[in-house]
Amino acid sequence: MAAQDIVDQRLELIEQRLGETERAQRRIDWSVWSVRLAVVGTFALLMLAVLLVPYTGLTPAVVGGNALLIACFAAMYLFYVLRFRPAFLQDGRKQILFGASLLICVAGAQLARNSELGLLRFEWFVPLMLFGIVYAVVFDQRFAMDATLFAAVAVTLVALRAERFDPLPVLVLLVGSLTAVLFTNNLRSRYKLAMVGLAGGAAQSALITALYLAGAWHAANWIELASWIGVSLARGMVLGVLATFVLPVLERLFNITTDLRLIELLEREHPLLQMMQERAPGTYQHTRNVANFTKRAVEAIGGNGLLAEVGVMFHDLGKMVRPEYFTENEPESKLLHDRLSPMMSAMIIISHVSDGILIARKHKLPSAIEDFITGHHGTSTVKYFYYKAKQQAKEGETILESQFRYPGPKPQTKEAAISAIADHVEATARSRFAGGLQHPDDLRNMVRETITAKLLDGQFDECDITRQELAKVEDSLVKSLAAMYHHRVKYLEDPDAKRRAEAVAMREKYRQEQAQRREKILTQ
Repeated sequence: MAAQDIVDQRLELIEQRLGETERAQRRIDWSVWSVRLAVVGTFALLMLAVLLVPYTGLTPAVVGGNALLIACFAAMYLFYVLRFRPAFLQDGRKQILFGASLLICVAGAQLARNSELGLLRFEWFVPLMLFGIVYAVVFDQRFAMDATLFAAVAVTLVALRAERFDPLPVLVLLVGSLTAVLFTNNLRSRYKLAMVGLAGGAAQSALITALYLAGAWHAANWIELASWIGVSLARGMVLGVLATFVLPVLERLFNITTDLRLIELLEREHPLLQMMQERAPGTYQHTRNVANFTKRAVEAIGGNGLLAEVGVMFHDLGKMVRPEYFTENEPESKLLHDRLSPMMSAMIIISHVSDGILIARKHKLPSAIEDFITGHHGTSTVKYFYYKAKQQAKEGETILESQFRYPGPKPQTKEAAISAIADHVEATARSRFAGGLQHPDDLRNMVRETITAKLLDGQFDECDITRQELAKVEDSLVKSLAAMYHHRVKYLEDPDAKRRAEAVAMREKYRQEQAQRREKILTQ
């Protein structure tokens, strides 16, 4: 068979495997959708129960009208998500969080409507600013703005039922919440959330003052106005402080990894990373290189670069248990493995995955990082020791490849899949191109071989990465590797320095010859 025929067959197999993966992604999984529909139905019933409070004067028309109102609101939100944020449908935990927060806001509005306050003041009962901050941290700023508007619409629908409806408190509440969301930009620490809340309170105070001067906000005198301003500032700061306590609870309750949590892991030198620097310095350096490669490649396809970077920084934690058995930490590790059977060596290498999971869970790292620990090898084979075992096998002895495979699972996300590619190409390049590149295309060929091999091995079957994205990943990794292993111009030597060195050498040679002559004369 010609070499071109073999290449064509491999390309055909890759196209087939990627096509099957993409068709599986488009296929409707009714087992998943049945659960989602059940959750939506439960949410609708709870919302209906809240809207019907205090359950007096109920008629079929009232119940049907409220049910229709909920259906219209849910349809509007569904069309919004399908049109602008289709990826959010895949994360049911965040959808439940949004639904629960919406229920709390509507319940607070109902409580305010049925309270004995002379003038309806929703800002006392509806924690919209708090949830706006939560949306910004858990989702992103753009969705937080949209979600806050959705919640404000729901609150307004409840407020319209009040005997005396005053839209100004709802407007003030909305402006303060949106301002707080805007001030979450470039948030690097959860302790700054108090300042975010204070900014929202300041926006509310400014709006109240403007409305008072315009004659729209009713206050008996300047003292009452000052009290409104002071209360708005204090309430904003309190809600910001409350967010610092609520977010960790929500992260644990809904098993959500926020960008704020990832930033804290990355910026504050985590004790595990410090331990890795001490126990496995070679692994730590390898990890930093792979994290840099992965982040650039993930951002090239529009993925979560921060999650990728942090996940890779912790993906090799298990190597700290037996660092001396890994070449990057101990160049003479081959001598240790030579004393062991290939099967035992493979077990030690493979165990760094399970050891990493145990360490991550012990130190309460986010669960999203576990996908990088298990997925960067997936179910691939420890080929070096597998081939070594086959070489040492006795006649008639069968060596099973399954005994030399990692336990998996395979990468579940695009970020984890890209980390698997970057991890392999960084290690391969360090081994293959340590002496420099022989040809500019060597890097691209190596990266392409890695991606092809993982595709043929089915390592990307459980994630939604596409062919176009893999092409972008290849380009990004080639650029990153080229920055490390680029051709270097040979520096020219100073010709005068060369002549001076030759003169010194000749002078030294002449002195040696003269010394030999004198010694010869003296000995005669």
